[in-house]
Amino acid sequence: MVHLSRPFPRLGERRALGLVWSFDRSARPIGIGIILAMAAVLIGSATGLVRPPSASPAPPTAPVAQVVSYAVGWRGPEDDPLVTLPSGQRVKSSNYRGVRIGEETYYYNLAPHPSFDPLARGEVTIDQIKVVAVVGDAPNRILIYTLPTPTASPIPAAHRQPGGTAVGSSGLP
Repeated sequence: MVHLSRPFPRLGERRALGLVWSFDRSARPIGIGIILAMAAVLIGSATGLVRPPSASPAPPTAPVAQVVSYAVGWRGPEDDPLVTLPSGQRVKSSNYRGVRIGEETYYYNLAPHPSFDPLARGEVTIDQIKVVAVVGDAPNRILIYTLPTPTASPIPAAHRQPGGTAVGSSGLP
């Protein structure tokens, strides 16, 4: 048992568990400030306003870095020859036919800037591509994607309607 020399605490002292604890009245604003700050962080994290710092973005993979190098510059007529479109416009073959790396062909879309990849030409829809990476921020964003390996023989372009279904086909499975 702890015996106190004073039976009652003085002004500014608190008795807890039989001990006398003294504190300075100037510590109250600091204590209240700490409590308010902790409450703000708790409420902020619960509502999503305060988040831990995000991890730094992963460095681009080798294929992504190669495709980006094709997208942001011209590698010359040997590596990236120009393709003449029916309209007479000349575009980089990497943007029109994609970039072949190993067994995979990667395409890049430069929207909102002019782009001539299969997605921009309307040959495939966003549901038919496999997004590999999105590099950069608008308006200089580059969408890098691949096309899935076809399981059935594709419909020849001469037999496609503008909506993508074969002529004479209802579009139903």
